[in-house]
Amino acid sequence: MDAAKRLPVGAAETIITPPLGTELAGYFHTRVSDGIISDLMAKAVVLGEGADRIALIACDLISIPSEITAQVRCRVEAETGIPGERVMVCATHTHTGPELRPNRPIKRNEAYVAGLPDRIAEAAVAAATNQRPASICIGRDHEEGLAFNRRFRYADASEQFGMRGDDVVGVAGPTDPELGVIAFRESPDAMPFAVIVNYSIHIDVTGGNHISADFPAVLTRVLRGVYGDDLIVLYVQGACGNINHVPYGKNWPWPTKGVWKSEQIGRTLGGKAIGIIEKALPSASQVAACAQEILNVPRFPLDDLVADRVAQARAGQSQGLTSEVDKRLLELIDQHDPAGRDPREVQALRMGDAVFCGAPGEYFVEWGLEIKKWSPFPYTFIAELANDAVGYIPTYEAFRRGGYEATPIVSVRSTPALGQMIADANFRLARTLWKVPGEG
Repeated sequence: MDAAKRLPVGAAETIITPPLGTELAGYFHTRVSDGIISDLMAKAVVLGEGADRIALIACDLISIPSEITAQVRCRVEAETGIPGERVMVCATHTHTGPELRPNRPIKRNEAYVAGLPDRIAEAAVAAATNQRPASICIGRDHEEGLAFNRRFRYADASEQFGMRGDDVVGVAGPTDPELGVIAFRESPDAMPFAVIVNYSIHIDVTGGNHISADFPAVLTRVLRGVYGDDLIVLYVQGACGNINHVPYGKNWPWPTKGVWKSEQIGRTLGGKAIGIIEKALPSASQVAACAQEILNVPRFPLDDLVADRVAQARAGQSQGLTSEVDKRLLELIDQHDPAGRDPREVQALRMGDAVFCGAPGEYFVEWGLEIKKWSPFPYTFIAELANDAVGYIPTYEAFRRGGYEATPIVSVRSTPALGQMIADANFRLARTLWKVPGEG
């Protein structure tokens, strides 16, 4: 492998597991952690040279609020010289980790949160200190039967999360079955020392009160069984706002939640990833680059959708039938300022012939597929929950048809146009990055 076809790459990881007794995120009710199945990790790769380097950090967390991203970037820039805007910090979206978002029903462990940015940054700092010439090898394959669209169309044309009752007509959307892998090797006959795996499936599999990175920890164990215990494995979450692991309505004889299911998904993805790694060829270009846009995003308007949802919630409240989502809506509605705007970052990272297109929330799979359709790159991967945690980012249609993910103020705080704004920004960013000298 010609040295001209390589670039400096480093990888490292740090443990970011909170202390037992920390409340776990993901639901509207309290779960206090009382055990550990697998440690939570921050895993980083750093590519390139000097101030032109880029860093990707994947964290076993439910989300990455922008204030944590800012602190991580500040520390990384101070210790490595990598500009903060060239650092992407992502969450895997595990539901068996700590709550990081403020103003949520689940209590944050403030002492843990205060020290978390430094612990995350340490992974990138360590990766920046152990760079070695490596080749970017990229591959992909289809993986069916693990991920399912969790929204269903009902006889009245509404859509809901899951199947309830007998008036279900069918699944309301697609999945993205692409499993993407980037492997970094020092030479053709060397084992990879770092791997990035990208797939689209909500990480709410294990459940319970034990801290767990969920199936990415199993995936890591499987790959290390082949490539060695020093392998760094980043799981980067795809567009999975409306995708999960439950085979709704199917004759499924196996557990659909819990440790067994997490192990099954991790083993399956690990096995498929090994096949991809073994066949992945070096990228035609060995380029590391970054681009970003800061969007000026309106908040959700107090329109007829909001009025209808609030009226429904109050009607349910009067009958003692209020759901947890409706209770939360009634708690938040008077605090919502529809006149404000918020800066939302959209960032894209180029790694050779691949690009990671970021979304700062739980992005519906339809938007991810659109970004992939229009990207000039041979390999386009989505990195949701990148650098911020703005909530769900549904399609336009979902707002009118309902469902948990499209609940204004609770699940969605920004304009319904945010999904397209992010897709369009990534369209521009990918085209910009593809023109960076060195491709081909």
